Amino acid sequence: MPRFARLFEAAADTLTAYYQSIAEGNIDSLMSLWIDEEFVSCIRADGAHLHGLDEIRAGFASRFENTRAAIEALDIRVYDSLGTVVYAIAEAHRTGNSTTATMVFATYVMVHDRGEWRIAHIHASPMPDATAAQFAAKLRHGLGHLH
Repeated sequence: MPRFARLFEAAADTLTAYYQSIAEGNIDSLMSLWIDEEFVSCIRADGAHLHGLDEIRAGFASRFENTRAAIEALDIRVYDSLGTVVYAIAEAHRTGNSTTATMVFATYVMVHDRGEWRIAHIHASPMPDATAAQFAAKLRHGLGHLH
């Protein structure tokens, strides 16, 4: 089983690289993480629906021109099978130099392709205010991330 454990750890490396690419505003690095298929899709927390690699590149490039962003994972749930990993994550999104975060639920679908984990789909949506307040209260009280 250690072989499979390492296999799924590599999917986490792809997610980490995604967060880093967003923070750096590096479109080439970000796009290298996607599977090279036209079925890829991304629904951003701002409501934008991006389908296909060209739309995803254009959508993120436009976003990177306007501001930098940072994503902090607060609670991560992982569902994996041999060729697919799904992450369900509560995230704090910050733009620019803002100290205020937008709380977001995000789902990342990754597939194992030619020996590497690649992003096939992202769906992000704003967290309801009451749920966001619960996350903020737990973090303020030093209870750490939800488990």
